Amino acid sequence: MIDAHCHLEYMDADIIVQESMQRKMTAIVASIADIKDREKVLQLHKKYPGFVFACMGFHPESMKDYHDKDINEYTEFIRENKQWVSAIGEVGLDYNWVTQADDQQRSKEIFQKFIDLSKGLRLPLVIHSRNGKGNKDGSDEGIGDAINMLVESGCKHVMMHCFSGSEGQLKKCLEQGWMISFATLVCKSFKHQRLAKLVPMDQMLLETDSPWLDPDSHELTNRPWKIEKSAEVIAQLKELSKEDVLAITTENAKRFFGID
Repeated sequence: MIDAHCHLEYMDADIIVQESMQRKMTAIVASIADIKDREKVLQLHKKYPGFVFACMGFHPESMKDYHDKDINEYTEFIRENKQWVSAIGEVGLDYNWVTQADDQQRSKEIFQKFIDLSKGLRLPLVIHSRNGKGNKDGSDEGIGDAINMLVESGCKHVMMHCFSGSEGQLKKCLEQGWMISFATLVCKSFKHQRLAKLVPMDQMLLETDSPWLDPDSHELTNRPWKIEKSAEVIAQLKELSKEDVLAITTENAKRFFGID
């Protein structure tokens, strides 16, 4: 059982990791969204080798808090610590938070830097993509723009984190061979359940995005082991056992992140 995307930096990490171990999880993939958390997540990887895996990312919403100099220093930090990094992410485009055209253009430029970084380091990409408010079909919005940039850059080793695009966009991602990750949101969202039905099991990952998206409440109380609840929902949709869903997605995560 592997949580393919969570944010240990926003939880009591040691307690969460230890309980995850007690619950017989295989691994936790910790993605950072803000530059300031880079050392914390790297230290967790070093403290729990073989269990916590670190992804170095930059949430599009963080753009307003950093200058280009900060981002360049951060990408150099990632290069210097490549041996500890399992993927670049989460990175991408979020037009729900980044609404102005000039800001969206800068967001694309930053995203391209991380795409180029991942290719140069030969590391997978974990993608955060989100449409603007009120956009229903995804046309010319954050998700579509992110997909187009990835395709144009020839990216093959991609995980679409908490994917919420259209069926057409999903098809495009699947045709590229990318992995589609479903958060615990799938427990409640009919849209995500509909999308999950369309994803082949060998291209599916499970994540919590914890501490957000708790399937049991609206509080920041989601935890890595709650991917088991997602597995129960996926099992019903796919007419499989929960154990089969967990086994398949665990092997998928191992393959994608290079986990032994």
